[in-house]
Amino acid sequence: MVLFEDETGFSLHPRLGRIWGKKGTKSYVYTKSQHHKRLNLFGWVDPLNGFHGIVKWVRGNTDGFLKTLTKIVSRFKGLVIDLWADNASWHKGPRVKRFLAEHPNLSVHYMPPYNPKLNYPSVSI
Repeated sequence: MVLFEDETGFSLHPRLGRIWGKKGTKSYVYTKSQHHKRLNLFGWVDPLNGFHGIVKWVRGNTDGFLKTLTKIVSRFKGLVIDLWADNASWHKGPRVKRFLAEHPNLSVHYMPPYNPKLNYPSVSI
């Protein structure tokens, strides 16, 4: 089983880029939005079989990554799993290594820090 994992965050307070107003005056937009709150998600996908999953977490950190790994291991119990992730600091470290030692059927592989050819298929013209 080959899986790819990544995380993202969404601000619950969208920024305004442009506004109509009288030239030379400062405009204000009063909102009831949730300032400084975010929605953080860890997600994984199996592009060959179409399996996928999402874990909501407080922030991008080791706890969220370990929760995601736990969900993946329980979902694919008994299968050998090759998980590809980026080089975020929370994807590594002693706690992650300990988790991987306890789950020998799961291997985490790290993408190179910069390789634009991995973002899109190569096209020859």
